[in-house]
Amino acid sequence: MERKGFAFMRIKDELLRFCLAAGTLCLAAGFLLTGCKGNEKMEAYQNSGVQTEQSGLPEREQEKKPAAGLILTSRDAGENEEIVEAMEELAHENDFRLVVYTPDVSEQEAAEAEDLETGSFAICDVDPIEYQMLGVNELAAEDVDVIAIHPNHSEALESVLSAARGVGIQICAWGCRIPEGSADIWVESSAEIPEAVLELLNS
Repeated sequence: MERKGFAFMRIKDELLRFCLAAGTLCLAAGFLLTGCKGNEKMEAYQNSGVQTEQSGLPEREQEKKPAAGLILTSRDAGENEEIVEAMEELAHENDFRLVVYTPDVSEQEAAEAEDLETGSFAICDVDPIEYQMLGVNELAAEDVDVIAIHPNHSEALESVLSAARGVGIQICAWGCRIPEGSADIWVESSAEIPEAVLELLNS
């Protein structure tokens, strides 16, 4: 009995370690966002543009499908329509689930955030950055395999993107340059994203 109990405790410890590893992303995003703007920000986030594109398959079959997430820079960026359309077409042709996250900020706000000097601001005070961090967390909860993102800052998203990679999500970034280790693939323009996402999904 003692040995069985000891073995059970070891199994329990291993399961706990696994759960802790899987929760790294949520903890990282939660820690960075705790105390920022509280319930008001979370409500706005929940009402923002998270759209899930799925086929008519039963829920169980949908869950088995590969999934990709797309995080845009703002609600009105000029590239939005083109990249969303290209990704929807790719998802349809290659039978994967697509989740689109749209930060509730303007293109001008996103551009201003990109110009901020690291260390000169608190992440909680910059909506374009905070919304993208929330987006990474939301897509992790959606259990996506790949996240494609046009970052709103070159360094501010490093921790949450690295945490996503730490739990097995592959990151494809375009536009704004981000630190090495924050993405699996970086490309210059949104036109290159579909091919890059497909490469990661098939890897």
